[in-house]
Amino acid sequence: MTRERRKKHVLLYGGIAMILLSFLAIHELTDPRIGPIGDGSSIPPPALIWGIFSLFILCGIGFIIWGIYRFLFEDAK
Repeated sequence: MTRERRKKHVLLYGGIAMILLSFLAIHELTDPRIGPIGDGSSIPPPALIWGIFSLFILCGIGFIIWGIYRFLFEDAK
């Protein structure tokens, strides 16, 4: 596999991984921490949670689009 082809794969799979990990992180951050795990006071503010989540989703979508673009149009050159 050539270096250019590897870059395309990294963009595509990295974007998918970024989106999946952002959903995992939102679940982990909004999971209640009451009982033996903690007292519930360690939850960050919702605006921060959703801002970071939105940023990661947009970056992941951008990487996927960029990877697809490179697969479709840069092979024609």
